Amino acid sequence: MESAFPQFGDGDVNITIYDDIYRLHSTVLKARSRELRDLLSSLGSYGIGHFGCVQLELVESASHGYGVLEVLDPNDQYRYGPMYMQLQKPIIMWPPEIRLLWANMFKILYGLCPLLDQGGLRNVLCRCWELVNLADCLRATRTVFPAIVDALQELGPHFYALIAEDPINWIKLGTYMRSALIFKDAAIHVIGNWNALEDDLDYLPSVVHELCESKQAELVEFKQVLEARMLTYCPYTIVPGTSCAEDMTTPGVKDFGMWTAMTYYSQWFCMAVAENRTYYASDGGAAFYRAIYAGGDAYLDTEEQANTNAFPMSAYRAKMLDRSLNILKAEMSKFVSILLVNESHYDPALMGELPYLTCCKVDDEELPWVIWPDGDWHVDSDEELFLSDYEALTDSDGENEIEIDITEPESTTAEVTSADTSATFATDTLPFDTDITDAESIETEDGNEK
Repeated sequence: MESAFPQFGDGDVNITIYDDIYRLHSTVLKARSRELRDLLSSLGSYGIGHFGCVQLELVESASHGYGVLEVLDPNDQYRYGPMYMQLQKPIIMWPPEIRLLWANMFKILYGLCPLLDQGGLRNVLCRCWELVNLADCLRATRTVFPAIVDALQELGPHFYALIAEDPINWIKLGTYMRSALIFKDAAIHVIGNWNALEDDLDYLPSVVHELCESKQAELVEFKQVLEARMLTYCPYTIVPGTSCAEDMTTPGVKDFGMWTAMTYYSQWFCMAVAENRTYYASDGGAAFYRAIYAGGDAYLDTEEQANTNAFPMSAYRAKMLDRSLNILKAEMSKFVSILLVNESHYDPALMGELPYLTCCKVDDEELPWVIWPDGDWHVDSDEELFLSDYEALTDSDGENEIEIDITEPESTTAEVTSADTSATFATDTLPFDTDITDAESIETEDGNEK
């Protein structure tokens, strides 16, 4: 017996979304959608047509632009016959976008992967919201929401690049769906690019804005403590010819060349702070910290040293200054490495380096719906309340899962059968055990060193 979506030989529900026709199973539809369960369970013998199937048709609705399913009169089975032409209702020609939406919905109900990127990746977010709204209407969010996340992950690195391009709207989707994956990845980009987003941050839901603002403030505090520690850091150099372990190292300030390099470096660092190139910059200091991590000639190279010296230096002194600066740069690189850890799923090596840092993360216990489990998780207005049917099932709601042998269509573009037979650097992945927001631990370490 034929068993291939969307035409099942043993199906008992015919659904027409002109000019697409589906022959599906009532058991699957009722198990995955409360709205369809209520509709099909209330029919009894009514709605069973001449071929032993319930006939459903998508009709226009004033409240839903994507239409609603309506039971077709069983006596209305020959509406396409020549004798019936003057009595039948006008046929609704649904646009391709609506037909694709319902095709994706039925795929999800059958455990198949929906097609979210048809027409290009720029349409993915819109198609997700359409499925979310339709799932709310069908009361099928428990099935649909996880399926959307799985389908997004099938897009691979392109999905995470989409989040990086528009983190505000993706974090709103993640909040509405209560998707930890989407929310946390989008939050990393919102926090990292906080200074540049500016007015766009006003579109965040209040609880999300509060969380991201708090995490961003912690990150700024961490950067401030880190920069203060860098400005007061004194490298140690090996003293040759010493015999005792305690005499093996000596502060660099006892080395005139290192003292000169430290003074020169501090001047450059303070100029960067004064010019707002550090944590207060629009990129959160990403370019500044990445240059420090790279070291070498990435900043304060030989030419820059010559141009910024008030008095010309001899070749020997210039060489000694450059050597001492390279030692100092190597030490400073260790400080900023923690800021270059990539906590997001975005792949900078594949998709290109982002102009901001992605080192701040959100833990599971910090998710808004975990902190405030009884909150109304609406996105833009009080009318967009998060439906309660996505919450834990009550005993009366639980039903056994229906298992259907499904064969995926060979072509992903063959959505339905037509009723008309003619139709970062590599440093962004550095491991580091220190919590990026643990500014107090750094201050404590500084106190112990003193």
